[in-house]
Amino acid sequence: MTSVTYLQQTDPSQLRPARPRDLTISRVFPAEPDLNSRMYREIGGDWNWVDRLEWSDGTWASYCTDACVSTLRATHQGDLAGFAELRMSPCGADAPLGSDHGVDVEIVYFGLLPRFAGRGLGGWFLSEVARIAWKAPGCRRVWLHTCDDDSPAAIPNYRSRGFTEYARADTGCTACTA
Repeated sequence: MTSVTYLQQTDPSQLRPARPRDLTISRVFPAEPDLNSRMYREIGGDWNWVDRLEWSDGTWASYCTDACVSTLRATHQGDLAGFAELRMSPCGADAPLGSDHGVDVEIVYFGLLPRFAGRGLGGWFLSEVARIAWKAPGCRRVWLHTCDDDSPAAIPNYRSRGFTEYARADTGCTACTA
């Protein structure tokens, strides 16, 4: 069994930014399905990201044009270093987007390419991703989940940035990659 940990920030004041690093974060617009697919495979290969391995080019293209999905690209000295995917909800849920209920922003995927891992860039990257997520109109929380297969640095980084655990579940691996 795999343990899945759910973490969140419920107020922007909970964000504890890391020291700035030589990393540039930019929103990818229009979406680049090839970027998301490549980053998913290259970053996720070490961490058991398997739920999208069978996605076709058309599935990637459709997913990346979803108005509720945002992609962020990280570059280090001009080289592609990592990516993050954000998903706003209640897109497709009972409450309409922009309703008085606000939106939750999930950090669906977040990571650095293997050659950039362990160089002190992840904290600043996560800080900026969370800061950008909090700028979504009506954002009421920023959340994510991770599992035992993730990098050993993941949960300490999330906690250092002000995310707190709100649930844990012992389930199969598909729960942590869905």
